[in-house]
Amino acid sequence: MGLDDGGKAHASWFGEAETDLAEKAAGMMGMAALRASTDELRDLAGKLPQGRVFSSGKAFVPFVKATMFDKIAEHLPRSYVWPIRPVKPATNDRLPTGKTKKASGTGAPESGPRRPEALRPTDWDKIEPGSLVLATEGTYQGWFEAQVVKISPEGVYTLRWRDWLDVPVFTRRLIHIALLHPEHTD
Repeated sequence: MGLDDGGKAHASWFGEAETDLAEKAAGMMGMAALRASTDELRDLAGKLPQGRVFSSGKAFVPFVKATMFDKIAEHLPRSYVWPIRPVKPATNDRLPTGKTKKASGTGAPESGPRRPEALRPTDWDKIEPGSLVLATEGTYQGWFEAQVVKISPEGVYTLRWRDWLDVPVFTRRLIHIALLHPEHTD
């Protein structure tokens, strides 16, 4: 199981004869391998599509719904960092991916990935670096919040997913992004 470069969830099951190969492939692909050692894990694995290991050593691991991915991820050892891919140290062109504390409505601290504070433009002309917009990976992939990192003179917008800070930045043209509704709240 793991996330692709676009932050999409992938998970599959492999037969007992492919266990060692699947574990090696997971390591090569930056994914996690988890043996179905309990009834609950076997039940979850039965709901996944079957994966395939290729002679190259890599594997085909199909998309799964985020809810299924999250259920399985709960069984990973605590040593795994969310998302599954190892978090790279922050550099000047990346936001830190550590945990931050913020006050909740009850006054108790919460922890979770840092979300960049962003401007919420109400007009296309007001989009600037730091603005929060919507972007998609493609048809039928859904729209998710992304922060504008840079705007090139050619009209290419460099974006970073708001909720998947370890996923590399990506580019879109203005016609491929959307504005949030002015009354949208998190």
